[in-house]
Amino acid sequence: MSRSRIYIVLTVALLSAFAVPTLAQTVAPKGDEAKLIAVLKSADASRKDKIDACRQLAIIGGKDSIAPLAALLGNEELSHNARYALEPNPDPAVNEALRDALGKLKGGPLVGVIGSIGVRRDAKAVGALAKLLRDSDAVVARAAARAMGKIGTLEAAEALQQALPKASTENRLDFCEGLFRCAETLAANGQKPQAVAIYDQLRKLDSPHQVRGGALRGAILARGQEGVSLLREHLRSNDYILFSAAVQASQEMPGPEVTKALLEEMKGRSADNRIVMIQALGRRGDKAAVPALLDTVKSGEKPVRLAALATVTEMGDASAVPVFVGLLGDSDREIAQAAQGSLATIPCHEADAAVTEMFASGDIDKQRMALDLMGRRRMADGIPILLKAARSANEQIRPDAIKMIGDLGGADQLPTLLELLDTIDRPEDLAAAEQAIASACTKAKDPQAQADKLTGRLPQAKPAQQAVLLRVLAAVGGPNSLKAVRTLIDSGNADVRSAAIRALGNWRTADAAPDLLALAKTSDSAQKTLLLRSYLNPAVRGEMPVEQRLEMCKQAASLVQRDEEKRLLLGTLSNIESPDAMGLILPYLSDANLRQEAGLAAVTLAQKLLRGRGPSKVAAQLIEPLEKVAQAVTNDDVAKRAETLLQQAKTRSSSN
Repeated sequence: MSRSRIYIVLTVALLSAFAVPTLAQTVAPKGDEAKLIAVLKSADASRKDKIDACRQLAIIGGKDSIAPLAALLGNEELSHNARYALEPNPDPAVNEALRDALGKLKGGPLVGVIGSIGVRRDAKAVGALAKLLRDSDAVVARAAARAMGKIGTLEAAEALQQALPKASTENRLDFCEGLFRCAETLAANGQKPQAVAIYDQLRKLDSPHQVRGGALRGAILARGQEGVSLLREHLRSNDYILFSAAVQASQEMPGPEVTKALLEEMKGRSADNRIVMIQALGRRGDKAAVPALLDTVKSGEKPVRLAALATVTEMGDASAVPVFVGLLGDSDREIAQAAQGSLATIPCHEADAAVTEMFASGDIDKQRMALDLMGRRRMADGIPILLKAARSANEQIRPDAIKMIGDLGGADQLPTLLELLDTIDRPEDLAAAEQAIASACTKAKDPQAQADKLTGRLPQAKPAQQAVLLRVLAAVGGPNSLKAVRTLIDSGNADVRSAAIRALGNWRTADAAPDLLALAKTSDSAQKTLLLRSYLNPAVRGEMPVEQRLEMCKQAASLVQRDEEKRLLLGTLSNIESPDAMGLILPYLSDANLRQEAGLAAVTLAQKLLRGRGPSKVAAQLIEPLEKVAQAVTNDDVAKRAETLLQQAKTRSSSN
């Protein structure tokens, strides 16, 4: 298994100052500075009052507040509040006060002051901080090293460089952190030779991997173009930490020489290392690497080929398209699939042209692949060639071409699709046309307007086409569509009549319910069951008011005859949360064939009506029905549920 790519970065532990909470408090006017100072000096002021005063002085404090705040630096409880009030104060006297405190404090307060000096980047404090690098308290020494890093001057760097060899093991990482910060600041300020010297010192240490890796990366980048030779050296390294650091540096360096180095040093490397270098080339985005990467794509270890494929695809160079096309027939299935995925995603017009050429080839397998690619690339420009295929004599590809027209097109293609519908009669083609026409209608801003185009063609359409249009109208819905479907309920063609009835049964709203009920009254038993099921569907879904759903059930109750129809009614009633629904369920308890289903419907409904806690308005109305259920059913589980609900109904009824 390939190793995960390692990004070498120096982990830096930062001291973060508390954010001044100005959003939840009123900022005192500048004139209140004297009052706030008085609070700090007052022996009677509470700790909270003094903390609040420090917060306000962090915003409005000036020169007069420095001494009172500095006086609190040694206070274990208030030191940090005083420091955070001093840190944003622009007066240079703050630096003097903090430096003066270095020789007076110990422990936590001292560490805090050192941190504040670092925040303010006080270069004049370097001498004093350098002495603290040797402090016997390791916490103090580490804080001094980090503060020196924030100051970042050459003097600070030199002090850290001198102290590093003598630093204890527990302090060394913090000293390195300080040097890293200094080197970054020096390099940013144009003092690159000094930064290079620091990085070179750090990378020669026997230190943790983050130091070695971070130092090498810095050494390469600080040298600029002169760092390419160092980059090459470590791209050949067998030390994976240093190799990875070099690769990361290559991603941050401009220029063709870096691309050239990556390409040349890939030769002879392990598959894992080559993959990492290929990914680095992708992140660099230098298209000069594309030819070499395409050569890598064509042969070699599969993981490397796949990485090169992904990288070239990401770079989006059109020269890769012919190679991708050639790999579609690769003997390795995974490579072929990856090439197909690359062809589907590479962002260039040449890929569209290649897909179009594949589709025009006449080869069925290539055409099917091209159709898939058209869909994935969303090639709306390919609709003309799809229309040509949809009108061709090629029965193998015609249905898929028709479907793709609907997938890629919109309402603009609807007239063409309707004309095409008139010319086809194979079931496979009709099904494809139905899908395409439905897609074109539903994607339109105004589906009802598109449905009107369908209804206008219904009268003169042939039966097979009428059936297609009816099914699409059911999917789109709307009053005009329903009116058109109604006109064909009595069609002399059995297939059209059946399609119209099924369209009503699949109607998305309850508008078709009266038609379904009327048909159920005059239909034979088999079709009647289907019609009743469709009629009751809106009542089951619960999209209408309870009263309307209950009325639908009452209408259906006068028609149900077969046990299957009665079970359908019972299932619907169990979902209508009304005590009146219980009245329609109970008569079926006396039917031996339906007693258990009726009992289950009753307890299901009762459970819904008794949902929640506390008194129930309908509880009293459920007592007698539940008693009947408990006595009538033979199923133990249903009987136990009825008994439990009966007790709940009695309890909640008595508490009303």
